[in-house]
Amino acid sequence: MPACLPILVTWPRGLWRIRNALLTGMFVTAASSAALADNDTVLRFDTPVQIDGEARFDRDSPLQPNASSFRIREANTLSSDSGERWALVTLENRDGGKRLLQNNYLVAEFANGERRHPTGLEGSFAAGESQRKMVFFGYHRFPILRIFTAR
Repeated sequence: MPACLPILVTWPRGLWRIRNALLTGMFVTAASSAALADNDTVLRFDTPVQIDGEARFDRDSPLQPNASSFRIREANTLSSDSGERWALVTLENRDGGKRLLQNNYLVAEFANGERRHPTGLEGSFAAGESQRKMVFFGYHRFPILRIFTAR
């Protein structure tokens, strides 16, 4: 009975390079197509607009933030193609003593006049401390026009 012995194949050096290039190309293509599939969840900064804070919508929402010692120093809105609405907010504790941040201290006003509190907002601030927070306002068809606190 004949014995089966493994046959060693030696490939020319050029074929190894071609094989490696093909495998690398397939890997890059697969990775980029996976990234493109999730593109609707990527957050992008919205274009800032100047809004007169005193103007009201004809169906103005009565939702107001609760009184707090927090002041918004800076706010930039972000959104995704799937409708996520976020804000990168710099908050400052204006009072003395430690303060806890709560959802009902902030309100976002959307382009259709609707207002919402954020979700999952938490943190503690020392007296006079400023912190930057990513704040989630849910999914909405319209962009955020402004974010405000009680004065």
